[in-house]
Amino acid sequence: MPAGKKPQIEQTVAVAQSLAQEDITKIVSSSALWEQPENISVKITTGQTPEDFPNQRQYSFCILPPQIGRDWLGSLTRLNCTHFIEYFPELDLDDLAPLAGKKSHPKYDLLVCLSTRSAYHLPVARKFVTSLRHRGLIGDSIAPAVEMAVQEAFANSLVHGNLELDTSGHLSMDSFMELGDETERRLASSHHGGRAIILTARRRKNGQLVIAINDQGDGFTPPEENATAEISRKDTTFGRGLPLIKSLCQTVNFTRDGRTIELTFTNDTSGDNANTGLFGDLGHPLTTTAEDELRTARNATILIADDTMLSREIIASYLRADGFTNLVFAKDGEDAIAQIKAHNPDLIILDIIMPKIDGYGVCKAVRADPAYAETPIIAQTALEEHEGRTRIFEDGATDLILKPLNKAELIARTTIHIENRLLVQKLQAYQERTQSELELARDMQENLNPAPESYRGIGADYGLRISATFQMSSELGGDMWGLVPIDAHRLGVYIVDFAGHGLGAALNTFRLHSLIWSEQSHDQSPDVYLQVLNRHLKRLLPIGQYATMLYGIVDRSKGIFSYASAACTSPVLGNSVTGEAQFLDGSGVPLGVIREAKYETREVPFDKDSFLLLYSDALIETTLDHGKFLSEQELLSVCKDTVRDSAADIDLAAQIADQFMDRAPAKLDDDFTIVSLQSAMIPGLLSKG
Repeated sequence: MPAGKKPQIEQTVAVAQSLAQEDITKIVSSSALWEQPENISVKITTGQTPEDFPNQRQYSFCILPPQIGRDWLGSLTRLNCTHFIEYFPELDLDDLAPLAGKKSHPKYDLLVCLSTRSAYHLPVARKFVTSLRHRGLIGDSIAPAVEMAVQEAFANSLVHGNLELDTSGHLSMDSFMELGDETERRLASSHHGGRAIILTARRRKNGQLVIAINDQGDGFTPPEENATAEISRKDTTFGRGLPLIKSLCQTVNFTRDGRTIELTFTNDTSGDNANTGLFGDLGHPLTTTAEDELRTARNATILIADDTMLSREIIASYLRADGFTNLVFAKDGEDAIAQIKAHNPDLIILDIIMPKIDGYGVCKAVRADPAYAETPIIAQTALEEHEGRTRIFEDGATDLILKPLNKAELIARTTIHIENRLLVQKLQAYQERTQSELELARDMQENLNPAPESYRGIGADYGLRISATFQMSSELGGDMWGLVPIDAHRLGVYIVDFAGHGLGAALNTFRLHSLIWSEQSHDQSPDVYLQVLNRHLKRLLPIGQYATMLYGIVDRSKGIFSYASAACTSPVLGNSVTGEAQFLDGSGVPLGVIREAKYETREVPFDKDSFLLLYSDALIETTLDHGKFLSEQELLSVCKDTVRDSAADIDLAAQIADQFMDRAPAKLDDDFTIVSLQSAMIPGLLSKG
């Protein structure tokens, strides 16, 4: 490397495959993205849809196609990425660029940049908030308030900011129609429709979430802090929504001459405490090696913090006499914090009354840092007031011992807290090992399902557009699906859901997967195929364990779908033109219950306009944001609306999954699987054979 030249930083960027190569090169090397593009080495990964990008891989940016639809908007929840940028010819971020690497900008937990013409037609606020929930940045309980505030601010920035539309006053029907026509004209223009609008979210160290909406309009005069008059934005009515926004947020601030509005929310997620207070400068979590682990109580590291040397020596002599020899000392509160940072003690014996920082302050600082949340603190004091003793416990002390110290009491309390610490460490180590093994099992289970490039290629061979989404629950589950090519015209498809959760359900999916692919009888009728699988599975499964399953065959030459069901959720068969759909019969005996169970093959037409939807019970048995399950009629309506709202071929399962995720809890109680097969007009493929 030449002297003085900085090494290049490698960044992986997910890019929509439909973008032209010159456009990709233009944006990934642009100063709109990076502060110093010459120091960036970009690795580009392309995909037809968001399904094509593995969610295990992390991306620095996702470059979305121009005039994106709901499918690419769904990438906010599907991709392991924090920055999403729509490429469009007029993209010019001006004072908002660069989006990464600019030291004056905070690091964003989520950033979305869209053109006005795309953002106007999409449910951006809802998808943005859904993504925040799934990233753990906000809890489900405050999500509705956040979405309402973001939607109001976003709409104002879009309509009154970038489009510069005046919606003030009473609108007659004629003026309303004129306003609609003017909106379409401005959306089509480069001046208005080609402006960018950017949403960002970042979590502060204190847990607060700051969401900013940035537009490229002419701006307006930000209001005074306590002003009640409406805000003037070039004769518009932006201020009408401000009281609502303020009622939903903790604070509302304006920057960039009113072209950026910042909304601050108090988060409700638990277990997400950041390093704050006196330990905020640590910058990294503490880790322990095998040599550092606390193996016995007597080799524990004990910090003695007392401003009196004689007191420190007395405590040390008591401890050494009982075999505790790994002792560290601090002469005041500041010194105590420094020693904690340097030695990560297993126990702190802390005097309450000390110079610089007293024991109360040290306790607060220790408990403010997650790395020391479990470190036991024995406070020692000569205070007789009940109030002082109560306060030290409120500030985080584990135990309290009175001066003058009693040797036997000190040793007893020290021993029990150290032994508890040792037990907790062993439990944590066991939990970490178990979690690592569960993660491995999760990866193995996910690999049982076809990868996007696989099911897309197989689908194309049969003139089908196949889409799928699989999301594992917070526990290991038992969902699985797959495709079985039979011959040039027939394609088999199956979906499985084992009862229960945990390692047992996951192991059962591995058993069944092995059976499915060890049998060379996929061309049997669906009823016979399930009967054979059931006999094998009954022999392998413990009593009380079972699976629901559907196995079907799409025959493109005959235009039929034949299937057999073992108590599977009712499939949906619909028309890809009208969106009209109906439920098919999913009844049958679950696999693994009765050895000689019989199944029925059912046939339905599947022509050039048909689609088929298969799904696990999580879709219809998850409590949504309205407090109810998704009803059968609602599912049919979702299918119909999704098909009719899309002008071209769509990834039906992915879009339904995105709508489900918008309304479902961030953590699901059951595995979620949804698969769609749609007839697609792929030249040359339907005339094979």
